[in-house]
Amino acid sequence: MLFIPKVFKEDNFENIAAFIKQQPQATIVAQTATGLEACHIPMYWQNDGSEFGALYGHMTKINPLNNNDNLAAPWLIIFQDTGHYISPNWYPSKAATHKEVPTWNYRSVHVTGDVSLLTEPEALIDILSKQTADFEANQSHPWSLDDAPKSYIQAMCRAIVGIRVDITNVQVQFKLSQNKTAENRAGVIAGLKQLRTAKADDMAALIQKVD
Repeated sequence: MLFIPKVFKEDNFENIAAFIKQQPQATIVAQTATGLEACHIPMYWQNDGSEFGALYGHMTKINPLNNNDNLAAPWLIIFQDTGHYISPNWYPSKAATHKEVPTWNYRSVHVTGDVSLLTEPEALIDILSKQTADFEANQSHPWSLDDAPKSYIQAMCRAIVGIRVDITNVQVQFKLSQNKTAENRAGVIAGLKQLRTAKADDMAALIQKVD
């Protein structure tokens, strides 16, 4: 279970799906006979008509997670951004009371679900095609599976296994200074913008959207 203070909880699934699309690199954690096993792979969310939809990805066949014995218990899949350090010096209230401490803002999505391992060539091609189309969308000449010899793609597919996660639960924390006053949030935004980095600007923009 993920501990989520109420003020940081995110329930809007449109926002959650959008975050997964923006941060597709997933950390997978599964209980195996020899203990916890983890791996890091990109995954994408698909609306299949169920309550939460499903996640898809693929891994190499030699990955220890590629074992049907590991499917008895749900897997945990984590999506998270890098977040940003927040200095207490940015809070106007700190100058008056000094009762502020450093913190870290971030967004994190924890998904649990029942897993199926997919080996059919059609399923693997479908996963690879959708992931490639998504990741290549901003290229001037997007690469596709058709750009490689069919025999080469078929050989590559024999070395991987697809993953489908039927989502049973979602826990989400977007920690974006919601627990601070509007004045202190404005101070954080100003402090971040002074750093003049892409990460700081991104975090400032997220905080600006907080009601």
